[in-house]
Amino acid sequence: MNFHVRTAGPLADAMAAIRREAAAIDPGAMIVDIMPLTEYISAALYGQKVGAILLNVLGGLGLLMAALGLYSMMAYSVAQRTAEIGIRMTLGAKPRDMMLLVLRQGLVLALIGLAAGSLAAWALARTLAAVLVSVSPADPLVYAGASVVIMAIALLSAAIPAWRALRVDPMAALRCQ
Repeated sequence: MNFHVRTAGPLADAMAAIRREAAAIDPGAMIVDIMPLTEYISAALYGQKVGAILLNVLGGLGLLMAALGLYSMMAYSVAQRTAEIGIRMTLGAKPRDMMLLVLRQGLVLALIGLAAGSLAAWALARTLAAVLVSVSPADPLVYAGASVVIMAIALLSAAIPAWRALRVDPMAALRCQ
């Protein structure tokens, strides 16, 4: 049997009063557990909390893997183009122009992936609308936030290898071929 009691004041005083009144009604009644409603609700939602934490961790790992994959792809692409960058620098290209060339290449790839991913997420969000809490399946703030994070990762993934390639001496890059 469960009783829900609304009280005011300290919890310890309320628990003592509940035990005393229950013993007055039925001396053989055994009170097993008294807990505040907030703890009861928290215990009832424990599975959902663990699931949400697990999804956050797995989402973070997925984002990290995507960032590492994008970085390694851009680093490999720039490493393959080091001789080309050396030739362009020797012929008078400015480092700023070379940086913009590599950044543009990386951001175009990221924008294509972002458009495809956003369309897929929008389509899948419609099917998952029943399990979303406090979020619309087409919440523009969520899509904008995810887009900003992914574009920042893409920008860093393209900028770091490009900066590293621009530090290479053009003559050394030409001798490697």
